[in-house]
Amino acid sequence: MDADELLRLKQISGLAILFSDKNFSKSWGYPMPNRNQNLAGKHFGHLTVIAKSKERGTQGEYKWVCQCDCGRETLVTTGQLNSGETTSCGHVKARNLESGGQHHQSLLGDKPPVSNKTGYRNISMTKRNGRWRYRVSVQYDRKQHSTLVDTLEEALVARERLREKWWPGYKNKDKL
Repeated sequence: MDADELLRLKQISGLAILFSDKNFSKSWGYPMPNRNQNLAGKHFGHLTVIAKSKERGTQGEYKWVCQCDCGRETLVTTGQLNSGETTSCGHVKARNLESGGQHHQSLLGDKPPVSNKTGYRNISMTKRNGRWRYRVSVQYDRKQHSTLVDTLEEALVARERLREKWWPGYKNKDKL
């Protein structure tokens, strides 16, 4: 029996069912991933796969024991390795966070975004109860901290207070 005969289409009550050999299967016309991959010895970014773990993922997928370039071992699922979602034990992200001072300093600058109408960073205008007010907001640790004031001068003072309160090292921004 040749490969063409193995992949023949049967029509059963309007549903397409594809038959194939054990190395490649199709479901509804789409290729399915090979669940029995042997990834031992392969490299994925900074990770080298050592062996298959006895532990399984949340959806029953295989987990692999991987050795990172930095020396740490970590468990990663087959899908995370094949998709490129996980390429290290986490040391790359930690290194990027350490060097994130330059990005943080650019956030501390006073150059307003292009879409800003007030001309000042962290200050916008909003209409509340029929009158226009200035909304001052800063973000820290994925939380917005804001206040409403009536004049632009009050908004500038409020912005400095919020920055000093919520941004660690704001006064020492030149040292970042």
